[in-house]
Amino acid sequence: MSYFWFLLLPFGPLLGGFLAIKSSKKYQAQLNWFLAFAGAYLLGITLLNLIPEVFQSFDPYKGLLVLGGFFFQIFLERYSEGIEHGHMHVHHKLKSNIIPIGIVVSMSLHSFTEGIPLGALWIEDNTSYYSLLFGIILHEIPAAFALISILKGIQLQTTTLRKIIFVYGSMSIIGASLCIYLGNSINKEFLNYFMAFVIGTFLHISTTILFENSEQHHFSKQKVTAVLIGIGLAALISIGFHS
Repeated sequence: MSYFWFLLLPFGPLLGGFLAIKSSKKYQAQLNWFLAFAGAYLLGITLLNLIPEVFQSFDPYKGLLVLGGFFFQIFLERYSEGIEHGHMHVHHKLKSNIIPIGIVVSMSLHSFTEGIPLGALWIEDNTSYYSLLFGIILHEIPAAFALISILKGIQLQTTTLRKIIFVYGSMSIIGASLCIYLGNSINKEFLNYFMAFVIGTFLHISTTILFENSEQHHFSKQKVTAVLIGIGLAALISIGFHS
């Protein structure tokens, strides 16, 4: 596999951050539809690609790690305020002109952990690499949009916002690159266990996006369409790369 594909990783957060800097609240409805699409796609590749890949043989410890990843994501959200699945209503908890370190660090850690299994799949020359790559990119666009929108809301300077989005946008590629660098010294089974952990975080994020952002648990026609497109695209990519 070419290193070129890794250069696409920062595209999602950089695009989301740029749109947040340039846009206004009138894009909230469109963001919700894109969130539904990205969440459905992420859920699709998790169920169609990652889980079958990790659970080719029975191993209860991997199941425990899925649970661990699920609850680790809940723990992270104590600090990230759920920004990774589109929450943009935490301005009242933050102080103006002060960078919320807890939010930025937890979001960066989340992005870093997403990159590690991507590096593992690259080492193995596994075709699931492509579907996970696109899943991370799509997921990071609304996540970065929400992050920068919140930081804009506490009057951080545009220069500071750009620095934060650059750092945040670099974390997944750093995680993937570190995994590749250490690949020869890391046991393959350990990487599979870590993949199970990441599956748990993906399951939490994707299901939260799909259900928590629905008013009174009601899916509009637009959101149903977005979800079906996301699931359909995940299925097409999974079938296409594995056929």
